[in-house]
Amino acid sequence: AAPKESVEDVLAELDSLVGLEGVKAEVKRIVNLAKVNEARRAQGLKVPPMTYHMVFTGNPGTAKTTAARLFARIMKDNGLLSKGQLVEVGRGDLVGKYVGWTAQTVQAKFKAAKGGVLFIDEAYSLVDDRSGSFGDEAINTIVQEMENHREDVVVIFAGYPNEMEKFLQKNPGLRSRIAFHVPFADYNANELVRIAQMMGKNKGVCFEEEALTKLTTAFEAARKQSDFGNGRYVRN
Repeated sequence: AAPKESVEDVLAELDSLVGLEGVKAEVKRIVNLAKVNEARRAQGLKVPPMTYHMVFTGNPGTAKTTAARLFARIMKDNGLLSKGQLVEVGRGDLVGKYVGWTAQTVQAKFKAAKGGVLFIDEAYSLVDDRSGSFGDEAINTIVQEMENHREDVVVIFAGYPNEMEKFLQKNPGLRSRIAFHVPFADYNANELVRIAQMMGKNKGVCFEEEALTKLTTAFEAARKQSDFGNGRYVRN
């Protein structure tokens, strides 16, 4: 059997990600909160009921999925989730083609995520004009399933900051169940260069100083574009 990883191992992995200082601090704060609650429980003291559902807001390529996967493992290693797997879904995975299918589809995804994290990317696309009543059915079922599985599934909603805010304003039932809001900032040019160096290292490529200077200039220009993809842009 593989040796059991410790919380410290996974936190070190989180720390090794480039940038994301605010994200790292927030995850550690949540871990510490969980530890305090466990210590109180062990002493027989009252512990308020705790949910860990959260919203990750940020542009594409800011490592939201990577952070969610690490968070799931941290929760497992802290004994707060039994399996620690990440189930990643989008609109196409949740909205059924026919009346009555959507609720069953959402329920099946919660079942797959039992003991782990359900990561719903671009959640606001559930309520765009195309979805109609199917989107409403999806949201209502998600709220119900969050209640049904509050002990054994953590839901993370992810997407662009502005769209995410509008989405939550429309859905007070969802908003009231979300405990943590974690913003993912865009990377600066130096961080993007470090990401490029790490990607290069994994492929056995080393950049000369001249190449790094050229990359820095390219990243500075790319960051000003409205559809900039952060880490994805670096990979491409």
